Parts: sequence; structure tokens; C-alpha cells
Amino acid sequence: MSLWSRIANVIRGERLSREIDEELRSHIQEAIAEGRDPAEVQRAFGSALRYGEDSREVHLIPWLDSLRADAVFAWRRLNQAKVTSAAAILSLALAIGACTATFRLIDALFLRPLPVAMRTGSTSSHSKTSERSTAKMPSMTVAPIPCFAKCERT
Repeated sequence: MSLWSRIANVIRGERLSREIDEELRSHIQEAIAEGRDPAEVQRAFGSALRYGEDSREVHLIPWLDSLRADAVFAWRRLNQAKVTSAAAILSLALAIGACTATFRLIDALFLRPLPVAMRTGSTSSHSKTSERSTAKMPSMTVAPIPCFAKCERT
């Protein structure tokens, strides 16, 4: 059975159940039509429920069917208590937004280096402004923020 037909069977679960039940009944009716005793056919055939469940697992993806059933149940529960559901969804949205904003702030301040130019050439900090404008500037690199670094005291 192809993957797409198994996914389609998850969506059309009631129809699949009817088809499996009809198939199981037709097998029992064929055995009775051949001349076997109905009670003997039921005993020989076994539990129709067990065969039905085994057939369902072959015709669909069990974890996807379970996920669909959970989503349907959650939707029904959300519709039963609308005010409580709205409060829960709103509080989750605010919490997710606050966590995202906090992470973006920490990411911008501490985790990424600021675009601060640091000279790699001369280390003289007492040069004149006029000399800087006329002289060729040494190459510039971006330096990371020295956060959480120990300061050396002289």
C-alpha cells in the first residue's frame, strides 16, 4: 500500500472502518454460503475486532492516526471551555513573545560581536586628529566584546 493512500486513509477513517467491516462480513458470509455452520465459522474466524484493528494498522499510519485523534480531541476541549482556552492561549503567546524578545536582546548584546573597529597597526592613542586625517589608516578589524573577561589591575 502506497504512502499517499495510507495518509488519505487517516483522513477518511470512518469510511475505512466501514470498508474493513464489510470485508470481514463478506468473508464470513462466503464461508456460510459454502455450507459451514455459522457458529463454527465464527469460532474458526476468531475475533472480528482483532482482525479489524490489524487491518487498520496495515491501511494507515498508526502514529499519524493517533496525532489526528489527539488534535480532534484537543479541538473539542478548546470549544467546551472557550474563556479558559483563550486565557491559556493568550498567556502562552505572551510567554513565547517575552522569551523571544529576551533572547534577541541577549543575542544582540552578548553573543554577537558589536561592529567596533579596532586598529591592528599602531597602538599609540595620543596621535593628533590632523595626522589621522592625512595619514593612511591602518587596516581595521571587528573585535568581539570582551564580556565576562577578567580585568588585569596594575
